[in-house]
Amino acid sequence: MKRLIVLLIVLAGGLAAAAFAVASNAATVNGVAISQDQVNSDLTAIAHSSDYQCFLNAEELVGTGGQTGLPPIDGVGQPTGSGAHPTATASFASNYLDTLIGHQLVLELAAKQHLHVNPADLTAAHTELLGQMTSILQDVAGTKYACGTGSVALTAASVLATMPTSFVNRTLQFDATVGVFEEHEAGVGSSAADLDNYFTAHSSTFDTACFTVAEYTSESAARAAAAAVSSGTPFAQVAAQATGGGPQGCDILYGISSSLPAGSNIQDLPLGTVSSPIAVNSNYLLIQITKRTPTPFAQAKSEVQAAVQNAGANKARSVINAAEKTAAISVDQRYGQWTPAKAQVIPPSSPLPGDVLNAAVDSPGTATGQTP
Repeated sequence: MKRLIVLLIVLAGGLAAAAFAVASNAATVNGVAISQDQVNSDLTAIAHSSDYQCFLNAEELVGTGGQTGLPPIDGVGQPTGSGAHPTATASFASNYLDTLIGHQLVLELAAKQHLHVNPADLTAAHTELLGQMTSILQDVAGTKYACGTGSVALTAASVLATMPTSFVNRTLQFDATVGVFEEHEAGVGSSAADLDNYFTAHSSTFDTACFTVAEYTSESAARAAAAAVSSGTPFAQVAAQATGGGPQGCDILYGISSSLPAGSNIQDLPLGTVSSPIAVNSNYLLIQITKRTPTPFAQAKSEVQAAVQNAGANKARSVINAAEKTAAISVDQRYGQWTPAKAQVIPPSSPLPGDVLNAAVDSPGTATGQTP
């Protein structure tokens, strides 16, 4: 998958802050308001979904290589599993607002370019979101951070089902807008004709490839297997003896190559040739493409769209980063302060120890959450 497109929130611990009920703005972005009611509604929805919180924790763990996780949204002042959620940690609230500010900027940039999202874009965004969520949930499956109860693992669809429809729809609208903006920045465009032209110019990248895989726990074992193939042993025989090895079926080549580390260059691998060892997590793969056939555009369209978005992702990110640093952004001081140099909402400063009535509850040793 090309990126994490869900509401990614980079969270840190913090003191409890009131979930403000005042009907005013949490922030304004170039004159467009983000209401406190909207922020509170979203925070409440997240607070009431332990499944979505578990997913966010898994997303943060995967995104940081297991270095950080998600602290509890309620801080130490809210009993786990209680129904009411009158407060949210200051860090959670300010970082979530930072996310919404970024979303508003992207919507504004797309509008300036007269870019529009159509129903097909929303459908594609929904499919991609479910796929990325599934990948994240699978990455933490079997660990202490796995989401689900007992032997029943959560699915991406079941996690999304715990969130309000309006929340999911806004997420999909943003994700689809990002995709259209990336397609524009790639210099290709978003129409079916634009994508078809790109497909025609890169058709071999989207061939349907049948492949065989052998997996090893060390690079030396993978190289020994490759040497055996060079000496005349059929790769199918070598792969059958490897962990999880053997024929893996057929798929569009771009989908295979984009799931592997950069530099694998599977799309350039000659038919019937075994690849060099490819490091994936802690294992090493050998791959052989046994068959390649042209794929019709209609069948490859989603992969073509993903390829175009990937081609424009870096440029789009640069444009968004520049917009963040020059935008006219104001933030209600109860959420923190917008810092243009960092393009970030900085949470409110912690009070002095003497100003905290019960300092013990704010001690790091008392906090309970999912952070490793």
